[in-house]
Amino acid sequence: MDLISQRKVFHGGTPNTNPVSMAAGLATFREVLTRENYAHVEKLTQKLVDGYRRTIAKVGLEAYIVSAGANGALMLYPKEIRNYRDWITIDADLWRHYWFGMVNRGVMPQPHWWDEQWTISVQHTESDIDTHLSAFEDIAPALANAQQRTAEALAR
Repeated sequence: MDLISQRKVFHGGTPNTNPVSMAAGLATFREVLTRENYAHVEKLTQKLVDGYRRTIAKVGLEAYIVSAGANGALMLYPKEIRNYRDWITIDADLWRHYWFGMVNRGVMPQPHWWDEQWTISVQHTESDIDTHLSAFEDIAPALANAQQRTAEALAR
């Protein structure tokens, strides 16, 4: 900070000294990012991960769940992805079916790619997680069926 105050290093930007931006940032740290809210997000994340794992096992989908804090993903791959060669063989069409199936049931996975489908915020509720899991339970059998048909076609 001394370098900035001595004007040896430039540090500029519209929101850098905007009092509204600063107040919002401080409010976020003081009111939103609390221990209680982190515990709430952790609880919801675990419920979502456990629900996905139960459904995956129940329908025989070759997939697994990756979770890192509030973020998570359904990896439509039979084993843990370890390298680029694994990554490029992911069935992107199957992922698209997952994405559209979830959207059509009121759950909006992140649309960027298949490596992250959800981020849980402090505003999410148990009911939101139930809705998410219900949508996945609804589409998972069709995903497993499509995955099996693809495997059979490749085996021929």
